[in-house]
Amino acid sequence: MYNARHCVVFNANQEIKRRTSGAYRFANQLEGLGWRVTVIDWVDDWPEHKLVEYLDAVVADDTLMFAWSYTWMKPWWAGHAIKQVKARYPGRKHIAGGQQFFQHHLELDAMLYGYAEVAVPLVLDWLFDGGPKPKGKDILGGLFVDCNTDYKAMNLGDYGIDYRDDDYIQDHELLTVELSRGCKFQCKYCNYAFLGIKEDTSTEAELLRAELIDNYERFGTTNYILADDTLNDRESKLEMLGDVVQSLPFEPNFACFIRLDLTVAKPQQLKLLSRARVWNHFYGVETLNDAAGKAVAKGMPSKRIKQGMMDIRKHFMDELGLYRGSLGMIAGLPHETPESWWESEMWLRENWSDQNWQWWPLEISLDDNTATTSIFSKEWKKHGYRQITDQKRIDEINVKYDRTHGGVQHKFDDNSLFWTADWADIGQATDFVWEVNNGDHHNNIKKLPSFHMLNHFPFHTPEEALQLTVGYDDNINSGSEHQHATIIQPYIEAKLEGVKHLTDLVKSGAGPGMMASARKLHQPRTLRNEKLWTSLLEHS
Repeated sequence: MYNARHCVVFNANQEIKRRTSGAYRFANQLEGLGWRVTVIDWVDDWPEHKLVEYLDAVVADDTLMFAWSYTWMKPWWAGHAIKQVKARYPGRKHIAGGQQFFQHHLELDAMLYGYAEVAVPLVLDWLFDGGPKPKGKDILGGLFVDCNTDYKAMNLGDYGIDYRDDDYIQDHELLTVELSRGCKFQCKYCNYAFLGIKEDTSTEAELLRAELIDNYERFGTTNYILADDTLNDRESKLEMLGDVVQSLPFEPNFACFIRLDLTVAKPQQLKLLSRARVWNHFYGVETLNDAAGKAVAKGMPSKRIKQGMMDIRKHFMDELGLYRGSLGMIAGLPHETPESWWESEMWLRENWSDQNWQWWPLEISLDDNTATTSIFSKEWKKHGYRQITDQKRIDEINVKYDRTHGGVQHKFDDNSLFWTADWADIGQATDFVWEVNNGDHHNNIKKLPSFHMLNHFPFHTPEEALQLTVGYDDNINSGSEHQHATIIQPYIEAKLEGVKHLTDLVKSGAGPGMMASARKLHQPRTLRNEKLWTSLLEHS
């Protein structure tokens, strides 16, 4: 089957070397709508000359669109890459999608924020077939479509993710599955869209089982991230996952996002999680200060949270002999001072040193165009924050922020609030984060974070895996040498080898007719979801 329209999807992840699900859901949807799709993973890790060589082989006259999975793509890289791609392959449409904000003027035709499956057919109809313009704002050089607000999140119960042979999935990779969408919590610092809990978006057990078995039989995949905003928001989901896992002919390993306070309030969840082999956890604890916790809608006393950390670690080591717990902490929440940050840091060093944690400075955006949802972003004055206007002070903070690359996400931009408050300011928060993430403690070594650990796990015994460490000098945000050597480089070489016949034709000066005939060999992935996507198009 050879389709008249072709799209190249660029997929990247700057923090964890895994294939993000959004790019592949989009690719699956396009193929169900009759497009031919080429997905390029870890695109910002490709040497530029090899990426150009690959693109020259696959980009053709029928390549009408480039799509950018923006969620974890470095903005500076995306800006450069989009300009280069536009210059080399002019006249194509460019769209981007993701769960973070488009705060950069990238001259994209359309930017889709959030769960975009319902909006995608409408955007394509507008861009290519003269259809009506979808709901959105004309900003940042294109149409911004807020899918979380204007379009309903799609039911996950009807489809999974299909990979193709030329995606070159390796058996030690970390793939992504979703069980549900939405979050019922409204933490005041959170910049993700508040969707609530939508029961009808839950994945069906048989579909999940089929997807896990298919990936195992085709690629040997056993390691996954569960992408749910909060995996343990309801126990019915944990029970379903456990039933599926117990029926599999292999043992999977899952990492996920968990509310620790829910496991404290409902200790029966621990058994459900271990039964489902969900032993790799990230907790958005954010603070061990009671006053700060109450201020951001996380009111469980820190004493109970600390005990919960000890209990969950003991449970998993007793049940499975495997556990990795990673904490996210925020410096700058109301009522917290530099002294209280250090108090929490010292407690973690004394009681959590066999696990992982990481601090970030509180980031508040003033951007009101691109779906900023943080309560603090909308009501920062109400919560005691004030704006720093002294440019000299702002420049000093930016310099410090730039050198925290090993431990701080780069998100300060023209829309960032440089804040001060009675308890602290953003400069103090940034100084603290730099010190704890880059200073001389634990010999600059911490245990490998939850989601990174599963990329290494198959090569170690459980005992060895639990000791895996990383130094911040390794630039963890770009992936370790191990990940580059065992995942990224083999993938790049396999992709290039897969189009060698096309590359040779390009180098030989083959004409358009011969190139078109050669590209017919490029087969679409198995369209498990074709019926669903066709139905979606008809009803949009």
